[in-house]
Amino acid sequence: MADTAVTISDDRVSPLSVQEQAATGFSHKFRVLFSDIAFGSGSTDTVTMTLGATPAKFIVNAGLVNVSTAFAGTGAMTIIVGTALSTAALIASQSILTAGALVATSTTAISTNLKAVTAGSLVATFTTATSGSPSALTAGELAIYVNMQDLTELP
Repeated sequence: MADTAVTISDDRVSPLSVQEQAATGFSHKFRVLFSDIAFGSGSTDTVTMTLGATPAKFIVNAGLVNVSTAFAGTGAMTIIVGTALSTAALIASQSILTAGALVATSTTAISTNLKAVTAGSLVATFTTATSGSPSALTAGELAIYVNMQDLTELP
């Protein structure tokens, strides 16, 4: 099993506007295409994508993965979302082979707030299993939404 580390392209990271934040409850959007994670040729390989740095003192109190185009080309592919220290802290392992919303719930992810008092990195880890590999992907697109607040900006 090999792990490939990648960093999301800056043009795929969107801080949401105040209006979008009010309407959705999320502050940031990270757009991932299948070609961004098409690395590794083993059937149990992983790709760990760094989404960005966290503030020094922060809280993430909401997370969602919206698979707009199902990932194809491999027998199984899952995503987890969290921090570099706790990779599944926000979204626990869920398949991305079917389009739809993957939300953090008490049965599929840790439902408590993600918080820290030191800066770190938000990460998404993609794992294949059974057959195929990340490099065999032929389609797929998803967006990861989080509500991350910098606690040093509180009045």
